[in-house]
Amino acid sequence: FLITGGSGVFIYLTITFLLTDFFFGRENYYYAYLIGVGVNLIYNFILHTISTFKTKTKHKKRLLIFITYSLIMAYIQTQIVKNIVEYVGVNYYLLVAGSVVLTLSAITFFLFKFYIFKE
Repeated sequence: FLITGGSGVFIYLTITFLLTDFFFGRENYYYAYLIGVGVNLIYNFILHTISTFKTKTKHKKRLLIFITYSLIMAYIQTQIVKNIVEYVGVNYYLLVAGSVVLTLSAITFFLFKFYIFKE
C-alpha cells in the first residue's frame, strides 16, 4: 500500500510541478494539481487491484466505489490544499499538497483493506 501510494504521490507531485512551472504558471497551480490528482487516481486503482490487494472479482463495482470515494477525498484534499496554500503562499504548494495526501492516506488504507478491496 505504501509503495503504491508513495509512487502515486511521486507521479502526482511530478505532474503537478511540471504542469505548474512549465505550462500553467504558479498562479494557476490549481489546474495542474487537479490533473495530477486525476492521473494518480487511475494509477492507484490499477496498482491496488493488481498488486496491493490482488483482487480477482468485482472490478467494475470496485472501480465505481473507488472512483466515488476518491473523488470525494480529492475534493476534500483540494479544498484543504487550496485554503492552506492561500494562507502560506504559493511557494509552498508542493509541500502542502504532499502533506495533505500523506495525512489522509491512513484513513484510506483502512477503507481500502476492509471495504473496497476486500474479497
